[in-house]
This record gives sequence, structure tokens and C-alpha cells, in this order.
Amino acid sequence: MPKVKLPRKSTSIDMTAMCDVSFLLLTFFMLTSKFRPAEAVPIDIPNSRSQIKLEGVMTISVSKEGTAFFSLSKREDREELLNRMLEQHPEIKLNQNQKKAFMGLDMFGFSLAEMPQVLALNPEQYKAYKQNGIPMDSAKCELGEWVLQTRYVDQKMKVAIKGDKVSNIKAIKKVIYALTERADIHKFNLITTLSGNSATTTTEPTESTESK
Repeated sequence: MPKVKLPRKSTSIDMTAMCDVSFLLLTFFMLTSKFRPAEAVPIDIPNSRSQIKLEGVMTISVSKEGTAFFSLSKREDREELLNRMLEQHPEIKLNQNQKKAFMGLDMFGFSLAEMPQVLALNPEQYKAYKQNGIPMDSAKCELGEWVLQTRYVDQKMKVAIKGDKVSNIKAIKKVIYALTERADIHKFNLITTLSGNSATTTTEPTESTESK
């Protein structure tokens, strides 16, 4: 009986479909990824051994010059906060483009009086604009107003202070005054970086020590 000869088949595999899927996934992640925005002011935070993770907080950043900056992580919270502040200060007039520009700010450090002028700047002009911080003197404590109105937006939102390790202690005291006397907040968190890490800066509140 003659041997049956099986037809030879090619062992090559068509990779076209897999390449298409790979490039589609790569395109998807490139379009949906959100890059970490640059900070308005660089802050070299101190070290700590605490590993408490903070989420959903309002962050007050204090630069080495002693100026205060305010930030909220959620865009919808920033929108509601802005509406509340404009209700409290009807003298401040913003158009829709200026409101949209504010909602796009992850961090800001300017006074209420400067707001219309600053929010009218284009991205390049805003990047070059020197922000002098939010006023937090006892006579004009706008920082306390921002914190208080944020608590109305979300009563469960925690407060975190992110201070440069060489900041003037008087500036930190002014921030604490704004929290305790103007916003009636006596419990907050201090953002630090985990001791022993090579990096000593962070833009996200990942570790904290709680203070009263």
C-alpha cells in the first residue's frame, strides 16, 4: 500500500492583525493618558516615615519664599468652588473663557483682584506670569475663604499642607491661622516624602502626618 503524502503547510504566521491591535492600543493609551502638570512653584518637601495615603484633598502649598498656593484635584470641585467664590464676591466678573481657564488650573497662587487679569492670559503668558501667592494676612485672609468655600463643596474633604523644608516657619503659622481662625479647621495633614527614598519631591499627596 503506497504511503500517503501529506501536503506541506507553511509555518509562517500572518502578524498583520496583531500589529494592528498593538498600534490601536498604543494610540488609545497616548490619547487617554493625562500627563502630570508642571507645578506653579517647586517645593522640596521634608522626609517622614509615615505611609498614610491621602486621596480627595485640598492642598495648600507653601514655597520657600513663604507664598501660598491652592490646589484641588477634581475639575468638578474647582467649578463648584469658583461659582461659590463668585457669589461671595460679585465685584469679580469672569467670562466663560476665564471660568474655563480656572477649571483647568491644578494649582494657583494669585489674589482675587488679580483673577480676571490672570485668567485672561494665554497658556504661554500664564506660564511666564509670576504668581505672588494667595493673601493670608490676618487683615485680608483670602486663603481662609478658599478653604472655607471648599469645605462647603465637600464637607468630608481633608486639608493637606505641603511646605518646603526650608520654608519660613512664620508662613506656615499664617496658613495654620487661616485654617483654624477663618475656616474653623483644627485637623489637617502635612505632606512629606517617605524617608530613605532617593526622590525628595512629589506632586501628589501620597504620605502625610496628621496634626491637630
